[in-house]
Amino acid sequence: MFILTFPLLSIIGILGLGFIFSLVARAETIRLIRLACLGASLSALTVGLLTCLSFDKAAAGYQFMYGYNFVREYNLSFAFGVDGLSFVFLLLTLFIFPVLFLSA
Repeated sequence: MFILTFPLLSIIGILGLGFIFSLVARAETIRLIRLACLGASLSALTVGLLTCLSFDKAAAGYQFMYGYNFVREYNLSFAFGVDGLSFVFLLLTLFIFPVLFLSA
């Protein structure tokens, strides 16, 4: 039960702090935060588009693989990469975020 309760309470706390911040913060501060988010999302879009140029459509399997081994004794590790379909969804997500920040 604790495993499900802690993330839920964390999310509610973060949303509550965001609500309180939006009531207390000035309009100029909120505008600067929105511009910073827009700039970060545009830079992520740029990196995604540059990565798209180096994506090999003829290769099968995952590309841009990254892995890290946390604890070697227990073989705890993670790895991630993108294939053709997930790369399309990644680019769609990168296109949506600047639009969302502009409409906020």
